[in-house]
Amino acid sequence: MNTALEIDISDFSDFCFGVKRAISIAENALRGNPPPVFSLGPLIHNRQVVGALSEKGLRVAGGPDGVKKGTLVIRSHGIAADILAKIKKNKIRIVDATCPFVKNAQKIARRLSREGLRLIIIGDKGHPEVQALKSFAGDGASVISGKTGAKRLKPSGGRIGVIAQTTQSVENFLEVVSELLRKGFDEIRIFNTICRDANMRQESARRCCEKNDLVIVVGGKNSANTRRLYEICRGMGREARHVETGGEIDKRWLKGKSAVGVVSGASTPRWIVDGVVKHLRQKRA
Repeated sequence: MNTALEIDISDFSDFCFGVKRAISIAENALRGNPPPVFSLGPLIHNRQVVGALSEKGLRVAGGPDGVKKGTLVIRSHGIAADILAKIKKNKIRIVDATCPFVKNAQKIARRLSREGLRLIIIGDKGHPEVQALKSFAGDGASVISGKTGAKRLKPSGGRIGVIAQTTQSVENFLEVVSELLRKGFDEIRIFNTICRDANMRQESARRCCEKNDLVIVVGGKNSANTRRLYEICRGMGREARHVETGGEIDKRWLKGKSAVGVVSGASTPRWIVDGVVKHLRQKRA
């Protein structure tokens, strides 16, 4: 006979502020503008939500050449400055759904570049937020993903500014900054641009690891902040599984488990989290 399964749901189990805002802006754009309405790449990193928006009429363009008319909703990750300039030439109506925390990081990058500092962005090189940030940071900007990349920098003088992808972990940010401080730069100006929500979700994931036998991390497989939660759980030595929906849960994961924690990424809606909890109960029944 199976023992009752205790399910511990994180306090952060719904959209973050920036994602909720972006979806609201996109839905308003769909209601208030004639088609076509585009986003340049997926609005957020959640396939289920992007699919639902597609059913309402939001088209996903792969690049600026795919937006020739209509309305463009700038996704939550922001857009590169040069791409934005190119789209404006086509007289496309632009609706900006960039997360305010990302927008703040862009402003800092632009200001430091104008003041003559070389920018170092701590983040994932291929992530759209980082690609956009780099465009605001000027020539010579570098992207460093972790401590190893910082160690590879040759010691030199000069002035640098340091910012972070908004979904970075605080631990990684501090490790990279600590290494940069050893490099002999004449001046380092450091800005912690990590989103408060991302930091609090990471702390919630750690608490779930401490209290539970297994942690289910819910969110898009292409979501950087969700992957970060998964990496944190694995780094703490806790068994963790990353799923997009409850249908991926394997009954064998629950064997011998009495307490399971559920945490979710910033682009995961509550209804998907509730579906995961429902599947956990069904698999254990």
